[in-house]
Amino acid sequence: MSNWYEGWTDVTYPIFEGMTGWPGQPETSYDVLSCIHCGDTARVTVVTMSVHSGTHMDAPSHFLAQGIDISRAPIDFGMGPARIAHIDCDGPITPAHLDAYVARTRPLEAGERLILRTPNSDKQFWLQDPFDTEYRGIGPEAAHWIAERKLKMVGVDYLSVGPFHQGNPQTHRALMTAGVWIVEGIDLRKVAEGDYDLICLPLKLVGCDGSPVRVLIRQTA
Repeated sequence: MSNWYEGWTDVTYPIFEGMTGWPGQPETSYDVLSCIHCGDTARVTVVTMSVHSGTHMDAPSHFLAQGIDISRAPIDFGMGPARIAHIDCDGPITPAHLDAYVARTRPLEAGERLILRTPNSDKQFWLQDPFDTEYRGIGPEAAHWIAERKLKMVGVDYLSVGPFHQGNPQTHRALMTAGVWIVEGIDLRKVAEGDYDLICLPLKLVGCDGSPVRVLIRQTA
């Protein structure tokens, strides 16, 4: 009998000092308070970072005044079957891109989890590059398309679900208002389109509008 953990792939980007972050947010840094080589009994490190750094999840309170914080996120949003779609786009993802995906696969049902791999993932390691304002995100119209289908979760492969220049708040609010949970910054560089099992859980940070997550996938079809 095979081990239950066989076949899982970690698609979480590592967290490290100086990693690419959202413009205007603090740079990720480590402060070593004590170290064994310095004569202390233990090493203790303080990490300074935005909760919207690297692979992370947004809480509704990130864009909704009455939205719940990340500590109240239900665990089922990120545990269960998921579909990973390859979307080839030159700009924001539109309903036409999603219609084309559904046409070549099958319809999306309410409660499904959808993760979108775009040309963002063609870069070798974007967390070491300057922030790319031209990253591919989900446009507001496509966000409404997803919301209308009552999906449980949507995941993307850059630091934000919405485009940088136009429609970022609108995309977030359209999804959050419909109860769609958002996971951003997933490492999809080597991931094929298909059906997967998913494990994705945030830290229980009371009062926070987001959290780092560890994302694991296992292909099923």
